[in-house]
Amino acid sequence: MDTIYGLHSAEYQLLQKGFGEWLQTLGYAPVTVTSLPRLLQEFLHYQEQGGKPSLVALQAADASAFIEMIKLKIGPRSGRGYSAGHINKYIQALKLFNQYIRETGRTGIGFTLALLDDRRNKPDWLTSREVQRMYEAISDDVLGIRDRAMLAVYYGCGLRLSEGAALTLPDIIEDRRLVYVRQGKGYKERYVPMAGRNYQEIQLYIAEGRPQLVQGPTDRLFIGAGTGKPLDRQSLYIRVKRLVSVAGLTKRISTHTLRHSIATHLLQNGMKLERIAEFLGHSCVDSTQLYTHLVNEKINHP
Repeated sequence: MDTIYGLHSAEYQLLQKGFGEWLQTLGYAPVTVTSLPRLLQEFLHYQEQGGKPSLVALQAADASAFIEMIKLKIGPRSGRGYSAGHINKYIQALKLFNQYIRETGRTGIGFTLALLDDRRNKPDWLTSREVQRMYEAISDDVLGIRDRAMLAVYYGCGLRLSEGAALTLPDIIEDRRLVYVRQGKGYKERYVPMAGRNYQEIQLYIAEGRPQLVQGPTDRLFIGAGTGKPLDRQSLYIRVKRLVSVAGLTKRISTHTLRHSIATHLLQNGMKLERIAEFLGHSCVDSTQLYTHLVNEKINHP
Protein backbone atom coordinates (compact mmCIF):
# COMPACT_ATOMS: atom_id res chain seq x y z
CA MET A 1 0.00 0.00 0.00
CA ASP A 2 1.31 3.49 -0.87
CA THR A 3 2.54 5.73 1.94
CA ILE A 4 0.21 8.65 2.66
CA TYR A 5 2.05 11.94 3.19
CA GLY A 6 -0.65 13.93 4.97
CA LEU A 7 -0.10 17.66 5.41
CA HIS A 8 -0.94 19.39 8.71
CA SER A 9 -0.02 22.90 7.62
CA ALA A 10 -3.03 24.75 6.21
CA GLU A 11 -0.60 26.90 4.19
CA TYR A 12 0.98 23.85 2.60
CA GLN A 13 -2.44 22.35 1.84
CA LEU A 14 -3.45 25.52 -0.01
CA LEU A 15 -0.12 25.65 -1.85
CA GLN A 16 -0.51 22.07 -3.07
CA LYS A 17 -4.06 22.73 -4.26
CA GLY A 18 -3.07 26.00 -5.94
CA PHE A 19 -0.11 24.33 -7.65
CA GLY A 20 -2.40 21.74 -9.27
CA GLU A 21 -4.81 24.43 -10.44
CA TRP A 22 -1.89 26.45 -11.86
CA LEU A 23 -0.67 23.45 -13.85
CA GLN A 24 -4.18 22.89 -15.19
CA THR A 25 -4.53 26.54 -16.18
CA LEU A 26 -1.26 26.37 -18.11
CA GLY A 27 -2.51 23.38 -20.09
CA TYR A 28 -0.45 20.55 -18.66
CA ALA A 29 -1.54 16.99 -19.36
CA PRO A 30 -4.08 15.48 -16.92
CA VAL A 31 -1.54 12.95 -15.62
CA THR A 32 0.84 15.82 -14.80
CA VAL A 33 -1.86 17.83 -13.04
CA THR A 34 -2.54 14.78 -10.86
CA SER A 35 0.94 13.36 -10.29
CA LEU A 36 3.14 16.41 -9.69
CA PRO A 37 1.09 17.82 -6.76
CA ARG A 38 1.34 14.35 -5.20
CA LEU A 39 5.13 14.48 -5.41
CA LEU A 40 5.08 18.03 -4.07
CA GLN A 41 3.01 16.81 -1.13
CA GLU A 42 5.81 14.41 -0.23
CA PHE A 43 8.30 17.30 -0.30
CA LEU A 44 6.10 19.53 1.87
CA HIS A 45 5.48 16.67 4.31
CA TYR A 46 9.25 16.17 4.56
CA GLN A 47 9.64 19.86 5.42
CA GLU A 48 6.95 19.60 8.12
CA GLN A 49 8.76 16.65 9.63
CA GLY A 50 11.91 18.75 9.68
CA GLY A 51 10.23 21.56 11.59
CA LYS A 52 9.48 23.84 8.64
CA PRO A 53 5.68 24.09 8.32
CA SER A 54 5.69 27.41 6.47
CA LEU A 55 6.95 28.70 3.13
CA VAL A 56 8.96 31.49 4.79
CA ALA A 57 11.04 28.87 6.59
CA LEU A 58 12.17 27.18 3.38
CA GLN A 59 15.61 27.69 1.85
CA ALA A 60 16.98 26.76 -1.55
CA ALA A 61 19.08 24.02 0.02
CA ASP A 62 15.94 22.27 1.31
CA ALA A 63 14.98 21.19 -2.21
CA SER A 64 18.45 19.77 -2.88
CA ALA A 65 18.47 17.95 0.48
CA PHE A 66 15.08 16.42 -0.30
CA ILE A 67 16.29 15.09 -3.68
CA GLU A 68 19.36 13.58 -2.01
CA MET A 69 17.02 11.81 0.41
CA ILE A 70 14.90 10.52 -2.50
CA LYS A 71 18.03 9.08 -4.12
CA LEU A 72 18.49 6.87 -1.06
CA LYS A 73 14.88 5.64 -0.89
CA ILE A 74 13.80 2.11 -1.77
CA GLY A 75 10.64 1.60 -3.83
CA PRO A 76 7.99 -0.02 -1.60
CA ARG A 77 6.94 -2.49 -4.31
CA SER A 78 10.11 -3.00 -6.32
CA GLY A 79 12.51 -3.27 -3.37
CA ARG A 80 15.04 -1.27 -5.42
CA GLY A 81 16.27 2.29 -5.43
CA TYR A 82 14.40 4.77 -7.60
CA SER A 83 15.53 5.12 -11.21
CA ALA A 84 16.93 8.38 -12.56
CA GLY A 85 13.71 8.82 -14.54
CA HIS A 86 11.58 8.51 -11.40
CA ILE A 87 13.79 10.91 -9.43
CA ASN A 88 13.54 13.37 -12.30
CA LYS A 89 9.78 13.50 -11.75
CA TYR A 90 10.42 14.84 -8.23
CA ILE A 91 12.89 17.35 -9.67
CA GLN A 92 10.36 18.42 -12.30
CA ALA A 93 7.70 18.86 -9.59
CA LEU A 94 9.99 21.03 -7.45
CA LYS A 95 11.21 23.15 -10.37
CA LEU A 96 7.65 23.87 -11.47
CA PHE A 97 6.55 24.50 -7.88
CA ASN A 98 9.41 26.98 -7.54
CA GLN A 99 8.22 28.71 -10.70
CA TYR A 100 4.67 28.78 -9.31
CA ILE A 101 5.55 30.37 -5.96
CA ARG A 102 7.84 32.93 -7.61
CA GLU A 103 5.38 33.93 -10.35
CA THR A 104 2.56 34.30 -7.84
CA GLY A 105 4.71 36.48 -5.60
CA ARG A 106 4.76 34.13 -2.63
CA THR A 107 8.55 34.08 -2.33
CA GLY A 108 11.73 34.98 -4.15
CA ILE A 109 13.47 31.74 -3.22
CA GLY A 110 15.14 29.87 -6.09
CA PHE A 111 15.67 26.09 -6.08
CA THR A 112 18.84 25.05 -7.92
CA LEU A 113 18.08 21.61 -9.32
CA ALA A 114 19.30 19.79 -12.42
CA LEU A 115 17.73 16.73 -14.00
CA LEU A 116 19.67 13.49 -13.65
CA ASP A 117 21.13 11.76 -16.68
CA ASP A 118 18.57 9.12 -17.63
CA ARG A 119 20.19 6.75 -20.10
CA ARG A 120 17.42 4.16 -20.15
CA ASN A 121 16.13 3.14 -23.52
CA LYS A 122 12.72 4.77 -23.59
CA PRO A 123 10.04 2.93 -25.51
CA ASP A 124 8.92 3.94 -28.97
CA TRP A 125 5.20 4.65 -29.20
CA LEU A 126 2.72 5.58 -31.87
CA THR A 127 0.50 8.62 -32.03
CA SER A 128 -3.22 8.06 -32.49
CA ARG A 129 -2.82 9.09 -36.13
CA GLU A 130 -0.05 6.51 -36.68
CA VAL A 131 -2.24 3.79 -35.19
CA GLN A 132 -5.01 4.88 -37.56
CA ARG A 133 -2.59 4.58 -40.49
CA MET A 134 -2.00 0.95 -39.53
CA TYR A 135 -5.74 0.32 -39.60
CA GLU A 136 -5.97 2.04 -42.98
CA ALA A 137 -3.27 -0.27 -44.34
CA ILE A 138 -5.40 -3.34 -43.68
CA SER A 139 -6.99 -5.09 -46.66
CA ASP A 140 -10.73 -5.82 -46.98
CA ASP A 141 -10.38 -9.61 -47.22
CA VAL A 142 -10.45 -12.35 -44.59
CA LEU A 143 -6.85 -11.64 -43.61
CA GLY A 144 -7.84 -8.04 -43.06
CA ILE A 145 -10.54 -9.17 -40.66
CA ARG A 146 -7.86 -11.13 -38.80
CA ASP A 147 -5.44 -8.16 -38.86
CA ARG A 148 -8.04 -5.91 -37.26
CA ALA A 149 -8.63 -8.45 -34.51
CA MET A 150 -4.87 -8.72 -34.05
CA LEU A 151 -4.56 -4.93 -33.58
CA ALA A 152 -7.54 -5.04 -31.20
CA VAL A 153 -5.64 -7.56 -29.07
CA TYR A 154 -2.18 -5.99 -29.18
CA TYR A 155 -3.08 -2.30 -29.27
CA GLY A 156 -6.65 -2.11 -27.95
CA CYS A 157 -6.13 -4.63 -25.14
CA GLY A 158 -2.39 -4.06 -24.66
CA LEU A 159 -1.44 -7.74 -24.57
CA ARG A 160 2.13 -8.98 -24.77
CA LEU A 161 3.15 -10.96 -27.87
CA SER A 162 3.07 -14.32 -26.07
CA GLU A 163 -0.26 -13.50 -24.36
CA GLY A 164 -1.97 -12.80 -27.66
CA ALA A 165 -0.52 -15.88 -29.32
CA ALA A 166 -1.81 -18.09 -26.49
CA LEU A 167 -5.41 -16.84 -26.64
CA THR A 168 -8.15 -19.42 -27.19
CA LEU A 169 -11.82 -19.00 -28.05
CA PRO A 170 -12.94 -19.59 -24.42
CA ASP A 171 -10.64 -16.73 -23.39
CA ILE A 172 -12.87 -14.28 -25.28
CA ILE A 173 -15.77 -13.73 -22.91
CA GLU A 174 -18.13 -11.96 -25.30
CA ASP A 175 -21.11 -11.45 -22.99
CA ARG A 176 -18.89 -9.61 -20.48
CA ARG A 177 -16.65 -8.05 -23.14
CA LEU A 178 -13.50 -9.34 -21.45
CA VAL A 179 -10.33 -11.09 -22.58
CA TYR A 180 -9.06 -13.66 -20.10
CA VAL A 181 -5.25 -13.67 -20.10
CA ARG A 182 -4.39 -17.02 -18.55
CA GLN A 183 -0.70 -17.06 -19.49
CA GLY A 184 0.56 -13.63 -18.44
CA LYS A 185 4.08 -12.76 -17.36
CA GLY A 186 5.05 -14.59 -14.18
CA TYR A 187 2.06 -16.93 -14.71
CA LYS A 188 -0.28 -14.17 -13.51
CA GLU A 189 -3.85 -14.21 -14.76
CA ARG A 190 -5.96 -11.13 -15.48
CA TYR A 191 -9.08 -9.93 -17.27
CA VAL A 192 -8.76 -7.16 -19.86
CA PRO A 193 -11.78 -5.20 -21.12
CA MET A 194 -12.65 -5.14 -24.82
CA ALA A 195 -13.95 -1.63 -25.38
CA GLY A 196 -16.08 -0.51 -28.33
CA ARG A 197 -14.16 -0.97 -31.56
CA ASN A 198 -11.91 -3.70 -30.12
CA TYR A 199 -14.91 -5.80 -29.12
CA GLN A 200 -16.47 -5.40 -32.57
CA GLU A 201 -13.27 -6.34 -34.43
CA ILE A 202 -12.65 -9.45 -32.32
CA GLN A 203 -16.30 -10.48 -32.51
CA LEU A 204 -16.32 -10.09 -36.33
CA TYR A 205 -13.16 -12.17 -36.66
CA ILE A 206 -14.57 -15.01 -34.54
CA ALA A 207 -17.90 -14.99 -36.39
CA GLU A 208 -16.73 -14.49 -39.99
CA GLY A 209 -12.94 -14.50 -40.35
CA ARG A 210 -11.71 -17.42 -38.29
CA PRO A 211 -14.19 -19.99 -39.71
CA GLN A 212 -12.74 -19.33 -43.20
CA LEU A 213 -9.19 -20.01 -41.99
CA VAL A 214 -9.36 -22.92 -39.56
CA GLN A 215 -8.91 -26.42 -41.01
CA GLY A 216 -8.62 -28.67 -38.01
CA PRO A 217 -9.69 -29.09 -34.40
CA THR A 218 -8.17 -26.22 -32.41
CA ASP A 219 -9.56 -23.57 -30.09
CA ARG A 220 -6.68 -21.15 -30.55
CA LEU A 221 -7.85 -17.69 -31.58
CA PHE A 222 -5.42 -16.72 -34.35
CA ILE A 223 -5.24 -19.06 -37.33
CA GLY A 224 -2.80 -18.97 -40.24
CA ALA A 225 -3.84 -18.64 -43.87
CA GLY A 226 -3.29 -21.76 -45.98
CA THR A 227 -2.15 -23.98 -43.11
CA GLY A 228 -5.33 -23.59 -41.07
CA LYS A 229 -3.17 -24.02 -37.96
CA PRO A 230 -2.63 -21.68 -35.00
CA LEU A 231 -0.26 -18.76 -35.59
CA ASP A 232 2.80 -18.76 -33.36
CA ARG A 233 4.42 -15.70 -31.81
CA GLN A 234 6.90 -15.23 -34.66
CA SER A 235 4.15 -15.29 -37.29
CA LEU A 236 2.10 -12.70 -35.42
CA TYR A 237 5.17 -10.51 -34.98
CA ILE A 238 5.94 -10.68 -38.71
CA ARG A 239 2.33 -9.81 -39.55
CA VAL A 240 2.50 -6.66 -37.42
CA LYS A 241 5.78 -5.68 -39.10
CA ARG A 242 4.12 -6.12 -42.49
CA LEU A 243 1.32 -3.74 -41.53
CA VAL A 244 3.91 -1.21 -40.38
CA SER A 245 5.61 -1.43 -43.76
CA VAL A 246 2.38 -1.08 -45.74
CA ALA A 247 1.37 1.89 -43.57
CA GLY A 248 4.67 3.59 -44.42
CA LEU A 249 5.69 4.11 -40.78
CA THR A 250 9.40 4.56 -40.15
CA LYS A 251 9.52 3.95 -36.39
CA ARG A 252 10.82 0.63 -35.08
CA ILE A 253 7.48 -0.97 -34.29
CA SER A 254 6.59 -4.34 -32.80
CA THR A 255 3.67 -5.75 -30.85
CA HIS A 256 5.28 -4.30 -27.73
CA THR A 257 5.25 -0.85 -29.35
CA LEU A 258 1.48 -1.20 -29.64
CA ARG A 259 1.37 -2.04 -25.92
CA HIS A 260 3.47 1.05 -25.11
CA SER A 261 1.18 3.12 -27.30
CA ILE A 262 -2.10 2.16 -25.63
CA ALA A 263 -0.54 2.77 -22.19
CA THR A 264 0.56 6.23 -23.31
CA HIS A 265 -2.83 7.06 -24.83
CA LEU A 266 -4.65 5.94 -21.67
CA LEU A 267 -2.40 8.21 -19.62
CA GLN A 268 -3.04 11.09 -21.98
CA ASN A 269 -6.77 10.53 -21.45
CA GLY A 270 -6.38 10.76 -17.68
CA MET A 271 -6.53 7.11 -16.58
CA LYS A 272 -4.78 6.54 -13.24
CA LEU A 273 -1.45 4.70 -13.21
CA GLU A 274 -2.82 2.06 -10.86
CA ARG A 275 -5.58 1.13 -13.32
CA ILE A 276 -3.14 1.05 -16.24
CA ALA A 277 -0.84 -1.23 -14.23
CA GLU A 278 -3.76 -3.66 -13.78
CA PHE A 279 -4.68 -3.36 -17.47
CA LEU A 280 -1.13 -4.20 -18.57
CA GLY A 281 -0.58 -6.92 -15.97
CA HIS A 282 2.29 -5.14 -14.23
CA SER A 283 3.17 -6.59 -10.84
CA CYS A 284 3.69 -3.08 -9.43
CA VAL A 285 2.94 0.49 -10.48
CA ASP A 286 6.69 1.26 -10.53
CA SER A 287 6.88 -0.53 -13.90
CA THR A 288 4.07 1.61 -15.28
CA GLN A 289 5.87 4.82 -14.25
CA LEU A 290 8.03 4.31 -17.36
CA TYR A 291 5.23 5.69 -19.53
CA THR A 292 4.74 8.97 -17.69
CA HIS A 293 7.75 10.62 -19.34
CA LEU A 294 5.87 10.45 -22.63
CA VAL A 295 2.99 12.58 -21.39
CA ASN A 296 4.51 14.71 -18.59
CA GLU A 297 4.63 17.74 -20.81
CA LYS A 298 2.36 20.63 -21.69
CA ILE A 299 -0.38 19.90 -24.21
CA ASN A 300 0.39 21.64 -27.50
CA HIS A 301 3.57 23.13 -26.08
CA PRO A 302 6.66 21.44 -27.65
